[in-house]
Amino acid sequence: MKFSAVRTWCIAASLWLSAMGPIHGQELADRILVGYWHNWAYPNAPRLIDLPVEFDVVNVAFAVPSTPLGADLEFHPTPAIYPNSMDFLADVQSLQASGRKVLISIGGGADPIQIQNAADEALFVASLLNIVQTWGFDGVDIDLEGSSLELEPGDVDFRNPITPRIVHFIQGMQAVMAQLPVETLLSAAPETAFVQGGYGSYGGVWGAYLPVLDALRDELDYVHVQHYNSGTMFGRDGQIYTPGTADFHVAMAESLLAGFDVAGGGFFPPFRSDQVAIGLPASPLAAGSGYTPPATVTLALDYLYLGSSFGGQYQLANPNGYPGFRGLMTWSINWDMWNGEEFASEYDRYLRQLFLAGDVANLSVTTGGVLNLQVKAGAGNAGRAYVLVGSASGTDPGLQLPGGSVTLPLNRDAFMELSYWQAGLPTFPGFQGTLDGQGQAMAQFHLPPVGSHWAGRVLHFAYGLSQPWDFASQPVALVLDP
Repeated sequence: MKFSAVRTWCIAASLWLSAMGPIHGQELADRILVGYWHNWAYPNAPRLIDLPVEFDVVNVAFAVPSTPLGADLEFHPTPAIYPNSMDFLADVQSLQASGRKVLISIGGGADPIQIQNAADEALFVASLLNIVQTWGFDGVDIDLEGSSLELEPGDVDFRNPITPRIVHFIQGMQAVMAQLPVETLLSAAPETAFVQGGYGSYGGVWGAYLPVLDALRDELDYVHVQHYNSGTMFGRDGQIYTPGTADFHVAMAESLLAGFDVAGGGFFPPFRSDQVAIGLPASPLAAGSGYTPPATVTLALDYLYLGSSFGGQYQLANPNGYPGFRGLMTWSINWDMWNGEEFASEYDRYLRQLFLAGDVANLSVTTGGVLNLQVKAGAGNAGRAYVLVGSASGTDPGLQLPGGSVTLPLNRDAFMELSYWQAGLPTFPGFQGTLDGQGQAMAQFHLPPVGSHWAGRVLHFAYGLSQPWDFASQPVALVLDP
């Protein structure tokens, strides 16, 4: 039998075998898009089920105090969008069934929350638990603004805060998280003054989130500081950066990725890279300032993820970048829909091609064809060994790589076995090898004609870096057409 016939038979057999069995699992992706949904009818009034599917996490804005500056929170789906509140619950469950997460965001710019004492703390805990459990939210997003958090005179050490409304908020959130399932998500969306502002001055609102972030760092899944409605800010290098620029986004992000000195003494330790994202306005009208065109944002992202400098003023303390950087948040999904879904489409496309890019999205099973794949792991991974494989049975829950710390977003099946064991042969050239000096490599998948009965199937490809197995790319999809 000729090799091409063997190759055709093997691929057809592997596709058939891999189609057997259901796919399960709802893990949050390694790199995510987060967006806020307005619980009011402006500038539009979409239901949750109408939101762009590109958003991995939807933050429902907002649970607010039942009385001004109070601690007893309440949440009710607006009748302008949900005349029947049970439709809201059904929509939350629908998003969750599709693999997306729905969080309740607390506070917001117009409704400060103040937890002044133990009685307030008890009200806060009970009311927030009730909201999460009543509506089945996947977690809580902390969006305390205004006077919610404000350092009192004499409160000079973020590691040992003494301001009552900060101490009681920390204790309250810890109590809430302790009573929810371990998989419950926790995120935060502070303004720049409350975080990076602590570099130049520590007092009042300046740096007021630092005690909260530090105390909750083990519970926080990710932090997305709002890179909007901000003045110029110090980077961790002591230089001043202007909002709406690539330098600003990189400098503000690395303050959390690498840590920074706090005014008056002390060093704020870095978060893990997967705990850090950045927040951007979805359109020029979504915020008073800070909107940044996607072309500029992607310069910043290439530098943060891959260490690919755009030649700006700010220089990363870690020149290799942070491949584990979590992603992007936007205020808001509503404004993005008003703006033609620019945020969802542009940044979903970016993340889908970040570490592995394919030159075609479809190939014909009748005629066959070639998928060219570009491996991009960043200069910090130059010279490392990579293993690229495919799957015909989806990406979720994925395959845990040796060591257990990283999940390859492909399900193990016969097609994966084929692509692994035939790496370097004519069907899978370049599927294993060593990254060049820029942390890159090229590979190909040669699809032979396999017959029209395979049309409609989707193959996915991804790679991991070995020795140690500490990195996995996002998957690239290939649709098999007639």
